[in-house]
Amino acid sequence: MRVNSYLYGFLAVALFVAIIFGAKTLGVWSTSGKVTATGEKITATGTNVEEIKGWMTLGEIAKAYNVPISEIAAAFDLPAGVAPEKAIKDLESPKFSVTNLRTWLSARQTK
Repeated sequence: MRVNSYLYGFLAVALFVAIIFGAKTLGVWSTSGKVTATGEKITATGTNVEEIKGWMTLGEIAKAYNVPISEIAAAFDLPAGVAPEKAIKDLESPKFSVTNLRTWLSARQTK
């Protein structure tokens, strides 16, 4: 028995889409790094620097790690008066990056 190639292609795509939507409906699949599979917002807790993501804001990081934004700005030569709503990935420069911020915060926590 031969299966029509168009029908086979349609069934393959339909199965693929059904698996994804089924997993999202059951709460076991998240396509965003900003929420968990159950839909809870991911935030910095201030306990593990590895949880810091580029989409997080400077204000969110400062609050979680109890560091004034002005101290972060001074440490990395960021513009004076940088907005707390600014995503840290948008502030990247040769001196400032998510990795460098993690390292700096980690060293600051161990003092």
